[in-house]
Amino acid sequence: MRKIFAFIAVCFMSFQFATAQNVFNEEFIQEQMPQFVGGEEALSEWIEDNISYPLMADVYSIEGRVIASFDINEDGSISNIQVDEYADPILADEVVNRLQYMPNWIPAMQNGRNVKVNYSLAIVFRS
Repeated sequence: MRKIFAFIAVCFMSFQFATAQNVFNEEFIQEQMPQFVGGEEALSEWIEDNISYPLMADVYSIEGRVIASFDINEDGSISNIQVDEYADPILADEVVNRLQYMPNWIPAMQNGRNVKVNYSLAIVFRS
């Protein structure tokens, strides 16, 4: 039986600094990274339940890692899904196709406002 593992690789917050009209004061900066509803365990469960080992990859014994990145928008929705690295196009296609249906996240916050974040996720396919 094939297995799929997910690792949270990197999360980049798009920082918004004070404009010329606002005074920059470090003690008022509050940051909160985005969260999958239910936390990391729920994210792992969602990946296990929704990303399948592609039949052709199983037939040809293809294994490997796919690193995908996507934006978590201010409203928690997912957009701009890209594959940054992949072992095989069959695996990459499976990840992109399934991530399109990922539910909304709790968005990142900075200075009391929701901000867009680029998030990377590593999915490993192996037996």
